[in-house]
Amino acid sequence: MFVSHRHLFALLAACIGVVSVVVAFKYSQSLSAFQSGSLRSATTLEPLAPDSSFYGLTNGAKIATTSGSSSESTVTAYAYLVGDVVTGKIYMEKNADTVFPVASMSKLITAITATDIYKSTKGVTVTQQETLVASDTSQLKGDETFTVKELLYPLLLNSSNVAAEALASSTDRAHFLELMSSYAWEIGMRKTFFADPSGISPQNMASTRDFFTLARYLYSSRPDILAITRTSSLYLATTTDHNSHNFVSIHPFVYDANFLGGKTGHTDEASDTMLTIMNMNGRPIAFIVLKSQGRAGDTRLLIDAYKNNR
Repeated sequence: MFVSHRHLFALLAACIGVVSVVVAFKYSQSLSAFQSGSLRSATTLEPLAPDSSFYGLTNGAKIATTSGSSSESTVTAYAYLVGDVVTGKIYMEKNADTVFPVASMSKLITAITATDIYKSTKGVTVTQQETLVASDTSQLKGDETFTVKELLYPLLLNSSNVAAEALASSTDRAHFLELMSSYAWEIGMRKTFFADPSGISPQNMASTRDFFTLARYLYSSRPDILAITRTSSLYLATTTDHNSHNFVSIHPFVYDANFLGGKTGHTDEASDTMLTIMNMNGRPIAFIVLKSQGRAGDTRLLIDAYKNNR
């Protein structure tokens, strides 16, 4: 049967139109499901890592010139923000909307997700596989069982990667990660993404403005998590489920009387990262640094700059 070129072109155009409609429909379904929290099943999960256009990044981005006090100008962090977590007023900022790897600061969202989907008394058994992640000082061992609440202490004090993996893998791990990104977006962290529960992955990214939003949320709505982060140490005696453990905070300001809570992080890609909330003359002020060459020193400089400008 002879088919004219005109008919062939018409048939081809019709096929392309059908495919376009199907692709657009599938995309809108996925986007609506993510934004509404109706997450996909693990069997249909695909990598969610956004490309650089999502974050507004460009290759070879330069560090903005800092203005302000001489103390502030010597801060090594590529990005920082200082602001009041109650009023939302920002006093100092640099590259506040640029995203960087955040390392173990990710574990704050891991804690929020775990406490929202699990009962605090739920038992979580650490597997041998989970102990193979990058080492930490928690000394959690395979086959030990802890409650979710107990695991929050090595997670947030020792910054335990093992605890993060155990909590995420106690349910469907891929689903847990989607929930982490979903919770972050619901809080208002619009440039945040998580590829793992610990922060080892350099794809765990956010801006200082995002973490300022998280600091405000923790202070107003999750004082339980913030209270754990300002705990200097917790001792767990040996039980039939686990050996004895002494979980000790690695936050450099944990022994400061004005410390209200926070979280540290470090990887080669992220350099030093840290959230610190301090009581500054009765005001809860957040000091956030990303891509720092010395998180404690940078934060002290920002604290001094804040004091000098008040």
